[in-house]
Amino acid sequence: MSENNNHPLILVFYLDRDMMNNPQIIQPFADSVNNILAQKDANAMAFFLPTDDTERIECINPKQVEPAEMDRINAIVQDLVENFDMNNKLNEEEE
Repeated sequence: MSENNNHPLILVFYLDRDMMNNPQIIQPFADSVNNILAQKDANAMAFFLPTDDTERIECINPKQVEPAEMDRINAIVQDLVENFDMNNKLNEEEE
């Protein structure tokens, strides 16, 4: 019953910086992705990051990551959570 087995799948969307500056585009897109994850009851988190390079989606599957690397990834995620005030949402999902 290790909690390590319950780490969420992490989806990172690298999206065009100009598009992300337009809330009429990015907000519905982010809401749509988050709604799909919620509807599927997916143990997943989505992050949306601006890029000046090629748009892409990267996935971090905790079942395929070494424990030491997962600790490093969790520290990064925790930093993002704290800096973007996502604590309430994560706490609700864990309950």
